[in-house]
Amino acid sequence: MVRRNYTEDDVAEAILDTTDRGLSQNEAAQKRGVPQSTLSGRLSGQASRNERIQAHQRIPKSQEETLIRWVLRQESLGYAPSHSQLRACVEAILKQQGDNKPLGKHWTTRFVKRHLELSTKLGKRQEAARFDGFTPKAVNWYFDIRENEYGWIKPENTVNVDEGGIMVGFGLDSLVIGSSDPKKKAMLKGVQSRTWTSFIEAVTATGRALKPGIIFKGKELQKQWFLNEFELIADWHYITSPNGWTDNHIALEWLKDVYLPQTEPRDASDARLIILDGHGSHAQDEWMATCFLNNVYCCYLPAHCSHGLQPLDNGIFNVIKGAYRKELQKLASLTDSAPVDKVHFIRAYAKAREAGMGKDIILSGWRFTGNWPINRHKALTHPEIQPDKEKVPERFKTPSPPQLHSDDTPKTSRQVRDLAKHRSRPTRRKYSKIAKGLEALEMKVAVQNARITGLEEQMAQVRRGKKRKAVPNPNRRFMTLAETLTAGEALPDSKKAEIEVDVDEKDESVIEVGVRFEASDQRDRIYSLRGMAKGDQVMLEQLKIDYEAPTAKVYQDFASIAAQQDPEVIVLAESAGQRRTDLPSWVPDWSSILLPPAGYDGEEPIFGAGLKKDYSKPIVAGDALVVSGVPIDSIMRVGRHAMVGDSTVL
Repeated sequence: MVRRNYTEDDVAEAILDTTDRGLSQNEAAQKRGVPQSTLSGRLSGQASRNERIQAHQRIPKSQEETLIRWVLRQESLGYAPSHSQLRACVEAILKQQGDNKPLGKHWTTRFVKRHLELSTKLGKRQEAARFDGFTPKAVNWYFDIRENEYGWIKPENTVNVDEGGIMVGFGLDSLVIGSSDPKKKAMLKGVQSRTWTSFIEAVTATGRALKPGIIFKGKELQKQWFLNEFELIADWHYITSPNGWTDNHIALEWLKDVYLPQTEPRDASDARLIILDGHGSHAQDEWMATCFLNNVYCCYLPAHCSHGLQPLDNGIFNVIKGAYRKELQKLASLTDSAPVDKVHFIRAYAKAREAGMGKDIILSGWRFTGNWPINRHKALTHPEIQPDKEKVPERFKTPSPPQLHSDDTPKTSRQVRDLAKHRSRPTRRKYSKIAKGLEALEMKVAVQNARITGLEEQMAQVRRGKKRKAVPNPNRRFMTLAETLTAGEALPDSKKAEIEVDVDEKDESVIEVGVRFEASDQRDRIYSLRGMAKGDQVMLEQLKIDYEAPTAKVYQDFASIAAQQDPEVIVLAESAGQRRTDLPSWVPDWSSILLPPAGYDGEEPIFGAGLKKDYSKPIVAGDALVVSGVPIDSIMRVGRHAMVGDSTVL
């Protein structure tokens, strides 16, 4: 008999045939298709091949079975894990067991091969094009998963999470009462700071709101943002990011530090469910591994459907943002339009959150979207749902150009040329022109980047001889206000946020340094100063590198920044040589070499004028610099020896 593939069930039946049914080993082996040597070995107590291998495997059989169930469930949800995500889950299990040895290169392949219920297949990522927005097709797809795969999870363990954002200080125009004269404009007093701050909110299907995660734009949390009066919200969580939005790191920290501790189920065996959008940070390897280890399932909303299917987007966020704007208007009336800082934001958002995070409003969002109680009809009758598009027969359908998503947008000239392949001749010519333009821009950017790198290295050399004391960066995890208030000095002062510098010698005036620098492009005399302003956030934010701007504008902008930032800085230095004609009189001509006259010691600029005490802040109005001062004398031209034209000394 030709031997066929057999399973452990076949071996078990063959053993029963021999021990209970009176068949010989040879007869039982032939009947079940099992080698006689295998059957004989099992009858004598020999372990199966899989059992022998199991002793040398990295994780026990029970954990492998749990992993298999998780993989199959993720596939049924439309989010089958990749090899890297499976590997991340197993490595997380091993790390918990104290095993830090990495998995073998082919571990995932062999794991799939030894489990017949698994197979590697080509996965197609769910993109926005899969559904035509918020349509019945998308709703039915979502509720098929919601009912069949997650209906058994308790409502108290079901959470909707989403990230929202507020432009701090940005208010809306509104109707006011004023004069009947149509020529008179009614102006609303309000703050116009446009700093972006994000928040991560989560609510359960039973109406409970989790503590929020606040994401400020910046490098590090600052102690002065938090006041003792905020003790009532001391359990909020705070973190920073460069742009005020979440990223992979912040999403993972929120999952570990905020979500998991606050949603611990009463029964440790109960599963938890997160309903969320398909943001890339919610499907990274570490996110998936952390969810797997904590028995947390993720139900991803269809693309472009969150406004109809997400509880937070249906009432809760609208109430919060509306209440926040009202609080901001109250703040503007009290602070005389002063910029909204982090303290004011926390105060206003705390009051707005009280209005929007009531239990009734939260439950209303869950009911309105049909997420709890689960009601597909609620979502299908949502006022913003769109009808499914009728499918046009292929022979009548005009071919549509390929979809370009944000990740597919061409960023280089080579990618543009690749897009032109297999197109018509006129289209290829247009793509070629675009590619040539990109190539010219790429060359220009490369030259400018090289120039900037060189200037930064020059400035590094200037400052390299000074003694520095580095301060380590703080931990980037979410921090609660309670930790901040008790720690005292746990958060760095703004002046020590990056590096504390102990300088032996007196710093030179940045303007003098700029004048002495040689540069082929005269704008570099200003742009090179960025390398010396590493700890000066105002200078770094306002002094932007733009080689499209005229030299005169670059000089005037920098002089304006310097004058308004520090009234003691000497900006009225005058050069002894030929001066540019396109500069206001108060703007130094950094393109000229500052030559010292006879007897000049080089310690101060020629005829530099400046304030020793900050009596008033200078005002820049167009080309004019408005300062306070008293005329005491005048200077007249008397010769040609490094003297200057007539001017007034203040």
